[in-house]
Amino acid sequence: MSPLKIYRLSNFLYRRRVPLLPKLLKAINYVIFNCVIPPECVIGNGTRLSHSGLGVIIHPGTIIGKNCNIYNHVVFGGGNDGEGGPPTKIIIGDNCNISVGAKILAKGTLEVGHDSTIGAGAVVLSHIPPNSVAVGIPAKVVKSKAK
Repeated sequence: MSPLKIYRLSNFLYRRRVPLLPKLLKAINYVIFNCVIPPECVIGNGTRLSHSGLGVIIHPGTIIGKNCNIYNHVVFGGGNDGEGGPPTKIIIGDNCNISVGAKILAKGTLEVGHDSTIGAGAVVLSHIPPNSVAVGIPAKVVKSKAK
């Protein structure tokens, strides 16, 4: 069983308001695969976690599109939750590649456009337009892919 299969079951139960079981499945994912995938987040079909999602941490307010590749030790995180600021919402478009060790950190809403690539070790703090390649700390767009 993969961490995404466990997530899909926990998300299914969460949407049907089943108490406790979604959190138990989240804990099982953490113990077995060392990744945190809360049942509140949304992950599109066809999305893959490389290396069984080793070290992947996903914020509950994250929406990940279809057919994305997420490599190990990627963090989708944020601030302001419970501090009176806007809730954290991270939106990853369809067909995105998030490379090893990338961090996508938001206060409020942050979007990564469709068909974009985030380089290894990049720290994304602002919006990334569609069809782009972003690298560095903080991440900057270095290339726009032609479509």
